[in-house]
Amino acid sequence: MPDVPAARLAAVIQELVRAHAASAPTPRALPYLGLEQRSGTGFHLLDALAARGIFRKYEHVLDLGAGLGGTSRWLAARLGCAVVGTAPSAAEAVAGSELTRRARLGAQVRLVPAAEDALPFRAGCFTHVWILEVLPRLTQPAASLAEAMRVLRRGGTIAVQELVAARATAVPGWRFAHDPTAALRQAGFVDLEVRDRTLEAEERSSRVIAARARLLARLRSEANLAGVLAEREALARALDDGALRVVQVLARRP
Repeated sequence: MPDVPAARLAAVIQELVRAHAASAPTPRALPYLGLEQRSGTGFHLLDALAARGIFRKYEHVLDLGAGLGGTSRWLAARLGCAVVGTAPSAAEAVAGSELTRRARLGAQVRLVPAAEDALPFRAGCFTHVWILEVLPRLTQPAASLAEAMRVLRRGGTIAVQELVAARATAVPGWRFAHDPTAALRQAGFVDLEVRDRTLEAEERSSRVIAARARLLARLRSEANLAGVLAEREALARALDDGALRVVQVLARRP
């Protein structure tokens, strides 16, 4: 996501949620109603990913490819842990950090610009790594998983949620795998637990669904966010027609 759209998208999300929250406060775990997310899959799916592992304030989670930080804020607010999220550019990290500050989660969430295949963290410094619908957007997914292995402590958990190709589909900037486990096994992760969540993937909250519809309508009037709109609409179509599945994988660093 180029720098200008990242900053503008954050501003649009902030504006829409401010208007939406005038009638009722937003949930603490979803202060921006999940509008940061590209695909529109439901945030309720993340509860299953948190089933393995202990999440407390002294747990240290890496949210790889967090972008504007929606999943990082969910992790911190829902589970109470400390989270570092990576963003592909400094501008996106700054925009996400401003959203985090306004959500009053700055003490628990830090967003940093970092290349996912060259992470600026010492080995074994995280207790958990989360990778949520990120790998198909990376140019070097194998190298990124090797880095995830390096920064995860021994015995630590990696939680992955991926959009997986059920049949050929094209979304610019995305390369969908058919087997979400192959790269994890190749990277050295063990004890894989795989679950297809496609039938449960739709967002359940009418409030979130309404907010997402308002965001898409707003994006149609924002010329410099045309790429953001096209990506989200293409993902929604592929999920709706069954071209993409939603798969979760839990694994462990030996």
